[in-house]
Amino acid sequence: MSVLVIYAHPNPQSFNHAIFEQVVRGLKDKGQPFNAIDLYKEGFDPVLVHNREKKRSEMKTDPELATYRRLIEEADHLIFIYPIWWYGMPAILKGFIDRVFASGFAYQYKKNIPFGLLKDKSATVIYTLDSPGFYERLIRHNLEWQSVKGPIFHFCGIRPVRRLVFSSVRTSSERRREKWLEKIYQYCLSKIN
Repeated sequence: MSVLVIYAHPNPQSFNHAIFEQVVRGLKDKGQPFNAIDLYKEGFDPVLVHNREKKRSEMKTDPELATYRRLIEEADHLIFIYPIWWYGMPAILKGFIDRVFASGFAYQYKKNIPFGLLKDKSATVIYTLDSPGFYERLIRHNLEWQSVKGPIFHFCGIRPVRRLVFSSVRTSSERRREKWLEKIYQYCLSKIN
């Protein structure tokens, strides 16, 4: 089994970066083969362009994205790490999905019915929220989760998709963050297989 970690946060001092480091440490300590993509560090261009020169139907073979497609193809399990901003993932990660998870690579239509092409993959989504968990569940109805689980991952055939969500991060104590990081480490040791 091979794992691909896709990380999206611009600040190397952030709690999200600490999560990324714990995931990497857990995978290494487990002896799990993996690759990692740090979208901000790599300067990934999230802007989707399609015009006369760049046709949408040719996105699946765009040479600029060949390495990312190969890493996804080689992975059995994908781990996404990101913060929730404005009830969604950062624009750079959304742009990554827009550009890399292209028709003919991640999904295809047969007549008007979509079929996922990444059926041999599973995923873990790890994200942080500044707002309290009860607010997200009761008031926002987990909008940040509902907008990715079915419409992106299941649409592309990725199943199962698990999530680890950490809320009230902005007001969390150092002790609580340490417990969360230990939970992530243990998850990587025991649940990624």
